[in-house]
Amino acid sequence: MCIRDRYRLGDYIVINLSSPNTPGLRDNLKSQNFEKIVTNIHRLRDENNSKIPILFKISPDISDQDKKDISLISLANDVDGLILTNTTINKSMVNEKLEGGVSGRPLFLKSNELIRDFYTLTSGKIKIIGVGGVDSGISAYKKFLAGADYVQLYTGMVYKGPGIVKEIKKDLISILKKENLKNVSEAVGINA
Repeated sequence: MCIRDRYRLGDYIVINLSSPNTPGLRDNLKSQNFEKIVTNIHRLRDENNSKIPILFKISPDISDQDKKDISLISLANDVDGLILTNTTINKSMVNEKLEGGVSGRPLFLKSNELIRDFYTLTSGKIKIIGVGGVDSGISAYKKFLAGADYVQLYTGMVYKGPGIVKEIKKDLISILKKENLKNVSEAVGINA
């Protein structure tokens, strides 16, 4: 398994259970499957005497019951973090007929909703990385307000290039000053 060979090479490992392009993969987000994966991955990490954080990437296309189950399993198994969210297969938010999933700006509100739900369901005890539509300081800040501890971007970087990171940092500094906050962690979950 990849985790045995690669756990020393990164700062963290992501188990992506949400890709819409892999048939049947999202079935692993159902409670029994998810719990089995979490316990087996944690066992492998322990067998390798590793302390590397393991994060699980969650689909935006899950039910309220799935959210509750994933939250309870994550808390019971000391999951290091959840990446919320990957690409959605719900294309009602765009007018085009697209192959594959929808990501970026169209996913922003749905992603924030899931972040808020998971932050509340886990009482903020599980680290959350917010993904989906992060393309500015204000979009990153809204992820923090919803309950994200960190943000991840991809589509924003595709459209704006690597300089977007510097732009987001600059915007966040201005927002934090305006809101009279010392750092981003003070904003986490304010709107959850």
